[in-house]
Amino acid sequence: MTLEEQLAKQLRKEPALNFLNEFLADNPEARFFLVGGAVRDTLLGRHMRELDYDFVVSGLEAERLEQWLEQHGDVDFVGRDFGVFKFMPSGFSHEHIEFIDIALPRTEAPHTTSSGGYREFEIQSDPSLPIEKDLERRDFTINAIAFDVQNGTLIDPFNGQVDLKNRIIRTVGESEQRFNEDLSRILRAVRFASELHFTIEEQTLQTIQKKAGDLNLTRTTEDRTEFVVPRETIGAELGKALDRAPASAIDWLGRAHLMDALFPEIQRVIDVDPTYVFPLAQLKERHIMVAVSLLMRALPPDSIEEALAFTGLNSLPKESPRRIDGETVKWVVSRLHPPLTIDDVLQMPGADFEKWFFNGKGSVLLEVMTQIGHADICTAVRDRRHAIETRWLIEPGEKVPLLLSGDDVLTTGIPQGPKIRKLLDDCRSKQLAGEILSREEALAWLKQQTK
Repeated sequence: MTLEEQLAKQLRKEPALNFLNEFLADNPEARFFLVGGAVRDTLLGRHMRELDYDFVVSGLEAERLEQWLEQHGDVDFVGRDFGVFKFMPSGFSHEHIEFIDIALPRTEAPHTTSSGGYREFEIQSDPSLPIEKDLERRDFTINAIAFDVQNGTLIDPFNGQVDLKNRIIRTVGESEQRFNEDLSRILRAVRFASELHFTIEEQTLQTIQKKAGDLNLTRTTEDRTEFVVPRETIGAELGKALDRAPASAIDWLGRAHLMDALFPEIQRVIDVDPTYVFPLAQLKERHIMVAVSLLMRALPPDSIEEALAFTGLNSLPKESPRRIDGETVKWVVSRLHPPLTIDDVLQMPGADFEKWFFNGKGSVLLEVMTQIGHADICTAVRDRRHAIETRWLIEPGEKVPLLLSGDDVLTTGIPQGPKIRKLLDDCRSKQLAGEILSREEALAWLKQQTK
């Protein structure tokens, strides 16, 4: 099967794209092109992570395109000023797919006052513009390939297929111009290189190294100073890279001089001890919270929130699986200094052991400890946890039932305060150790303690 046949098959088998045939029948003068990541990933034989399709439509005026889309689904106009219609076909929702981006061919040129921020462009949409001109504005050659839906042919004016075959990230045209247009492309290059296990072409890499510090440029508006590249934009790119290929991402961030720009304190640690990043290479499963905790384990816990804010990793939308909870990272790192011993694990009061290791934060801590060479301590933790789960006939992840409550303690006449918490914790520790096995025994113990 040819590459073109694979792309045609990919489009035919996606139910959300069934509107294509009707659109082309209703608008025979239009040309429909699939562009972007869907083309790249199909040509690479990669499974698409999300059903995320981008199309360019030429030969049709914007008003006619908008009218047809509104008659056949929902249209979000968030990108309308940029010549992009976000289309959800009738019968589908975000439970099935992301919005399908459908755009007119367009050119982009940075504003005369642009300092490299995302979308600081003058955009010219033109339905008569050849698709090749639209592809000129794209970031990298591997993303500047279009598939002509009607003719079943690939349009590749910048030899993106050659770079895909040779596993190379290369800018479209002159690299400094591409990055000056949008500085966030610097991080996109690193993300693609790490995720796809590609190499960054030498001139492209040299330009990235030269401009790495520009990611921290600021500008002053009427009432505030802000970063040219929003921190959430940086966080989105870093989050994808650290989630999908953490070791490779750290390697490329270092080679591109971006560790020094975005994680300066950690770069200083790596300069002294290059083996510091080795544990990231041992991660066998994707877990961005573990990856970030490993990366930041040398930082003072009180500096972690600031470091995360500087990189934007804690500013992603709350629903994002890549949003980093600074409190969790701080909690994990603080429990690595000083490191636990096996005796600490065995002698820790049960209530404290439960707070540490019967929750999501504890799972992150265990994985971090495993990666930095504390497997024996992790084994002791898992053995003790298994013993508790077996005693109380619960599955991993379930909570041991409570035998005593704060209300029980209050009925003894003890006023609210720290003494109540201490009694509850002491009872819980005895329960988890198997010394108290029923509510009756717990109440009897409480009566004895409050005589």
